[in-house]
Amino acid sequence: MSLVRHAESAQALEQLLTSKASGLVVIDFHAVWCAPCHAISPVVDAFSKSYPQVTFVKVDTDKLQDVAQKYTIKAMPTFLFIKNKAVVETIRGADQEGLRAALVKHAPTGQASTSGSSDSDISLLEFIDRSQVNCLNESSSHTLKSILTGHSRNTSAAYLESDTDEQLLLNIPFNQAVRIKGISIKTEESSHAPKLIKLVVNNPNLGFENVQDAVEPQVAQVIELDEAATSEGKMIPLRFVRFQSVLSLGIFVSSNQGGEDETRINSIDIFGLPGQTSRVSELRPREDH
Repeated sequence: MSLVRHAESAQALEQLLTSKASGLVVIDFHAVWCAPCHAISPVVDAFSKSYPQVTFVKVDTDKLQDVAQKYTIKAMPTFLFIKNKAVVETIRGADQEGLRAALVKHAPTGQASTSGSSDSDISLLEFIDRSQVNCLNESSSHTLKSILTGHSRNTSAAYLESDTDEQLLLNIPFNQAVRIKGISIKTEESSHAPKLIKLVVNNPNLGFENVQDAVEPQVAQVIELDEAATSEGKMIPLRFVRFQSVLSLGIFVSSNQGGEDETRINSIDIFGLPGQTSRVSELRPREDH
């Protein structure tokens, strides 16, 4: 399954280069009529799976002529290797060995992480559809959206807090299908940290009545967290086979560590790999209770 993206506009490409400035981005300049482009495409797809920590993006030179002119692209395919928004290497033509050598030279060995995720896993925060994120029983001044504002784990003073009692029901939709291997939940005040949580896949219209008494396999996984996991934000491994082709992830927080009236979450991260693209804009959230 290819992990190669497609830039639909100059602005989208610029946003991608900005968000991935600390990593490696490989831009594949191609054209529909270009036979060598089609010949090398399966190779690029394979490299995208072998190097999931590298961002591969295709640019159609006929559709985005201004981008092609900006980078002085005169022949297709041309591959630009970009770090910190600067070109560090250029490969011209369908040169498989040249691409391989450039990847070995420039690709990061893996994303550094204190969460315990493996080098082959990436954070999936950038694939969240923030326009559809919602949380039942959240405080109006401390919302889920306030801790899911960017492509990396929240480090600001913002936090999610429950309202009328300790329970929360988070709905996190994605803008394409993803495969989830683990999650991380961090709370600075340990007594307010989540304790018993239940995970639900592809049911964005969940209500508390659907999960309150549900057990596996009615929910994808039930997890009891300890204070160490939530205070350090460790990655919690999931039963990977149950989290394939995920378009939305529901997280029901049933209780917290200290039996407090409010549950707090300072940050959330989700680890795995993106899959096939599927839009989920038609999935509507439930009303708060």
